[in-house]
Amino acid sequence: MIKVLIVDDDKLARKGIISLLNWEKHQMQVVGDVQNGRAALDFVREHEVNLVFVDIDMPEMDGIEFMEKCSQEKPDIRFVVLTFYEEFSYAQSVIRLGGLEYISKASLEFTDGDALLERIEKKYEERSRGTRGIKDETEGEWEKLKKEWDSLYWVFDTIFYEELKERTLTYEPDVRRMERQLIRCVGKMDELLERKDTDIPWFDTVLEELEWIGRMREEWRNAESDRGNEAVSIMKAVKIGEQDFAGRIHVSEVAARVGISRSYFSVRFKKYVGLTFGDFIQNLRIRRAKELLRQTDLSVLDVAEKSGYEDVYYFNRVFREKVCCSPGEYRKKEAGKL
Repeated sequence: MIKVLIVDDDKLARKGIISLLNWEKHQMQVVGDVQNGRAALDFVREHEVNLVFVDIDMPEMDGIEFMEKCSQEKPDIRFVVLTFYEEFSYAQSVIRLGGLEYISKASLEFTDGDALLERIEKKYEERSRGTRGIKDETEGEWEKLKKEWDSLYWVFDTIFYEELKERTLTYEPDVRRMERQLIRCVGKMDELLERKDTDIPWFDTVLEELEWIGRMREEWRNAESDRGNEAVSIMKAVKIGEQDFAGRIHVSEVAARVGISRSYFSVRFKKYVGLTFGDFIQNLRIRRAKELLRQTDLSVLDVAEKSGYEDVYYFNRVFREKVCCSPGEYRKKEAGKL
């Protein structure tokens, strides 16, 4: 059932609209009628409303202002706009704010009410299906983000963390939703590091939350343990990789430095980081190469060497596989953005 609110400063007009149209036949129910936009805002905040029939010209808060404020707070609500004026100068604003119909009150008495409500019902359902589709897409994106935060790969892999943080900011989740996700992540991380639960402050923005989790991430990555904690050992290996990736670095040497056998190290590294150690180092090298190509005039040969590649031909092949273009093409493309 579509729940309808009637908003008009003329009480007789409100009662006339309610009695004139056969609401139930078109799956609609009038749940209230109020005299101006301010009262309408209060009503939609306290009651379930799907569709508002609203007059343009009202005291205190007119129809356009009401629709703007209502759309900010309740984006799913749709509008049917009523006016005594035959000139439809507000039509563009009405459509932008979710208006389904723009009709003259003067001619409403002579309008085929069933045809009008049938048309409105159809538009409402079409618009709602579109909104649900967008919601499904955004919810799907949030589910992906949740899984990636839950994986904890971002604690170990800086590149993964930076990309995940950027995607989260682009998605713009609700602050409380993000807080619930952080509570889950922090609990899992503290359990992994065998520590007590970390106190989580409350936040006003998602950016504040991500800045805080970034500080916590650094604290976790600097964790020490005398009890042979597996996660701490892998974090030490990650830090070794981040420091030494541009030189000759071998998995057996790193495994020995953190006190784990090579075969076991390879399995556990993949579990915690989500990548093999070789792929992890490769990503760090390609990121450094991209920075040098953007920020310096070094030759491709020099960029390869400073990124940890002794063979420039191998570097070119790996770079193309990872970035989908050659180093020279990447440099030109990035220069064009300046």
